[in-house]
Amino acid sequence: MLNFRNTDYQIGRGETAESRLEFPFFAAIMLVSAVALLIIHSYFQNIALTVSLGVSAIIFGFTILRVDVGVFFLVIAMLLSPEIDAGKVGIGNRALNVRYNDGLIIVVFVGVLVKCAFEGRQSLWLPNPINSGITIYYGVCLLSSMFAYQRALPLFDTHEAFFTLLKMAEFYMIFVLVGNAIRSMKQVRQQIYLFFAVAMVVALYGMYSRFFSGMERVSAPFEQGGTEPNTLGGYLVLVMCIAGGLYSQAKMKRQRLILLALITMAFLPFLFTLSRASYLAFIVGALALGVSARHYTTVAAVALILVISPFIMPEDVQDRVNYTFQRGDGTDVTVAGYQTGVQVDKSTGERLYVWKKVWYNLHVWPWMGGGVSWDRVLDSQYARVLIETGVIGCVAFVFLQLRLLKTTREAYRFAGNWFGKGISIGIFAGTLALTIHSLGTVSFIIVRIMEPYWFLVALAVVVRALAIEEYVREKQRKELQRAVAAQPAPRPLPA
Repeated sequence: MLNFRNTDYQIGRGETAESRLEFPFFAAIMLVSAVALLIIHSYFQNIALTVSLGVSAIIFGFTILRVDVGVFFLVIAMLLSPEIDAGKVGIGNRALNVRYNDGLIIVVFVGVLVKCAFEGRQSLWLPNPINSGITIYYGVCLLSSMFAYQRALPLFDTHEAFFTLLKMAEFYMIFVLVGNAIRSMKQVRQQIYLFFAVAMVVALYGMYSRFFSGMERVSAPFEQGGTEPNTLGGYLVLVMCIAGGLYSQAKMKRQRLILLALITMAFLPFLFTLSRASYLAFIVGALALGVSARHYTTVAAVALILVISPFIMPEDVQDRVNYTFQRGDGTDVTVAGYQTGVQVDKSTGERLYVWKKVWYNLHVWPWMGGGVSWDRVLDSQYARVLIETGVIGCVAFVFLQLRLLKTTREAYRFAGNWFGKGISIGIFAGTLALTIHSLGTVSFIIVRIMEPYWFLVALAVVVRALAIEEYVREKQRKELQRAVAAQPAPRPLPA
């Protein structure tokens, strides 16, 4: 079978052979699913629904046998899953876009729970500093929303709050399930190879849409309700940070050439997102990577590109950057009521104006905010967090980000191989990049950015856990050797 001889997934309790437990369960699941699909298809007569449920049942079955296979399907679906317009919800009749991946996350997560039950695992979360950050921040979001509902605050949308909280829960489900599914560096490598393969498909789609379809700004595949170049820009920044992290640690020239080619392929469509927040995030991520990995060639390369950018960058990119600051017909920038004499474009002006909303809301409900989804701010993650969850929520959010940086940095320091170090330092730089990216958009609740992000964070946590396990084993081995060496030599028997 797929799994029964794999030492990474043995039960380990010595009670019953794993194949005698899992294979009958797998067969029963497939049988029940087949009967249920027949009934559902007979009732609804919807081929698309039947196919999606059938695929989900098969993936669930394979996840029980090999949870890493379930993660493979998730990695593919994160960016390549189609979106379906599910109608309007809430006060403002806002569009509700549902993706097949939303249901797939739950399917794989339940499969992981079943697998953990087979193995007799006592804990779902790998021990790491991020767990407390997730619990505190998500708990504050729940409390803030409950208080807003109790007080019947104006503009608090219960339907949108529910779907936003559900979306956040899905991100953390990915973190938990990947942490449980991946057990070895070999599997970490396999997942990263597939991640890069999907990223290259997305990059090729971006280049095709730019050079052959005539799109002015490229975006991710299968988006509903218009393009979102900021989303693709944030995703490609993550891809380039991971590839750059591996490049900084690679030992062989061939490895570095392949990774450099991946970065180049991602960089071309990244430019034509024309997303200024993504440009700034890329610069910060690359500098953070170069400094933290002590790969100062990267720092020099970024500095060189910035210096010669007016001569080498496409005209569209230069126009987009120059459009930020305007004279005569732009929006005036004021600081604490004083005119700065600087004028910016309308988009940048809206991102500055949102902080006036923050200032107002901090006077009305400063501590717990107006609840998740209150006023639906889209211009800044930090402004949104302050408006929705107040000062307490902002502190919890910053605490979570610090925990993310601490854990990924520890994974880099603890890892004993170049691949683990490369992933860890890459996601460390990617976290800093998204911190900057989120100044201009709500990066930390965008599905096509956060699903890959939490997947990568989970891999860094696995790298950290494997390094700690290796350290403990080596320490125990050395202690055993010292104990054996300290024992007195046996006395010779008398003649």
